[in-house]
Amino acid sequence: MSLPLQNAWFWSLVACIAAALSEAIAAGTRVKARFAELRLPKGAPRLWAWSVIGGAYYVLFFFLLRSVLVRPSIPYWTSVMLTLTALLLMANASWNWIFFRKKDLRLSFIFFVPYLVLAFTLAAVLHRIGNPLSS
Repeated sequence: MSLPLQNAWFWSLVACIAAALSEAIAAGTRVKARFAELRLPKGAPRLWAWSVIGGAYYVLFFFLLRSVLVRPSIPYWTSVMLTLTALLLMANASWNWIFFRKKDLRLSFIFFVPYLVLAFTLAAVLHRIGNPLSS
């Protein structure tokens, strides 16, 4: 089953806006102050650069979701991809809560491991969806 293009655009946009709002709520209002507390290594992106990176992250996910939603569904794999995408977006918001609200640098570093596992699993599923004849 394939969703009409306008529905795919709409639902992709809704998902990304909801995820971005969740991330902002999880981070709280003291993001700038948190950055000021940190001793950043030389060459580390500034807060404005992280905002650009975050915007690019959501643009990427928008197009990822849209591209999957406009193509015919592949039973099982499409559901797995959508679930992994939702989990990855929720993990991103959760990381913001750990890093900005709890101010737990160690836990935010440890949390990166399951986040990476999710990201690589999603990449593998996207590869599988993009190459349905591969085993």
